[in-house]
Amino acid sequence: MEKVIFDTNILRNTEPKTFLGGRDELKKFSKVSEIIFSDIVIEELKYQKRKQLEKHKKSFLDNPFHWLININQQVTENFDNESHITELEKNEDIKYSVIKLQDHTVLEQMKELALKKLPPFEKDEGSDKGFKDAYIYFTILEYLQTISDKYIFVCTKDGRFKEALQSHPNIKVIKDFEEFRKESISSVCDDYFIDKLKESVNINITATNIIDFWLSTSGNQILLIDTEDEKFVVEVEQREIVFHLKYSLIQNNIEDLILSDSWANTHSKCRFLLNYVKYIIPSDSEKLFEALIINDQIYGTYAYNVKEFYKDLFKASHFVLNSDDIEKLKTRFKLEENSN
Repeated sequence: MEKVIFDTNILRNTEPKTFLGGRDELKKFSKVSEIIFSDIVIEELKYQKRKQLEKHKKSFLDNPFHWLININQQVTENFDNESHITELEKNEDIKYSVIKLQDHTVLEQMKELALKKLPPFEKDEGSDKGFKDAYIYFTILEYLQTISDKYIFVCTKDGRFKEALQSHPNIKVIKDFEEFRKESISSVCDDYFIDKLKESVNINITATNIIDFWLSTSGNQILLIDTEDEKFVVEVEQREIVFHLKYSLIQNNIEDLILSDSWANTHSKCRFLLNYVKYIIPSDSEKLFEALIINDQIYGTYAYNVKEFYKDLFKASHFVLNSDDIEKLKTRFKLEENSN
């Protein structure tokens, strides 16, 4: 799995309901990569949340509705912000790991960068901004020495931080999931792999024909290949092609299920598609979930292989949905990301 380290500006979240921000984007990353944060990013998230909670508490205490509707002011004053933040962190359902700078002798190098106004520090003579990014920068460089991966991704929107990172050929800087997707596709599209694809799929393709990828629940890459005449999905395990098929084989059944006008047809199509869940294009997964909600010939027969199909589909592709839709599906259809 690719490793992606995130800057704080991607995750900013002052809301009191969840720990991490940028959730819809992170959900996409979580399906195809390992999510990593520097410890200073986690601490900054806590600081942002702590500051906002204190602001809300003061505002609420000053609100006349406290006494208008007889709310106990002491309860508000005693609310433990730190415990709440700890609980949010503990209950965070997006999986991530944290790396920490171990070699503090890099402080001298940090000082040198700051004094010379070199990236990630700002060029402006009147600004010392950049310490946090410098800490993350050296944490990343140290982390690179501990892993066998040839390269890692760093997701940031900070120009000076990006400038510092780009001087290292084994660090790929991205700003969002779309850039990550394009970079990840290009990493497998060398001449050797393209030749193997041509041989296996028996069509003449180039790297530009590979337009998307995702991971199966087993961790294999699924590539989407779009030619002038046909789309193909190809399953890849450690750069070896293990399966491929014309997408029209399943797309026709997907369209029939979405427009199903009978329970018998719904069961028939779900029974067939159960064998191909991991090959369903994410955009088609979205349409299938929408159909589950609005087509009474699907939600009305939500049992047996219909339920089994949607459980597997949710487990394989829930990352394409936004947070609100995920919660609706969980509540209404008892779906779980890690359901068996």
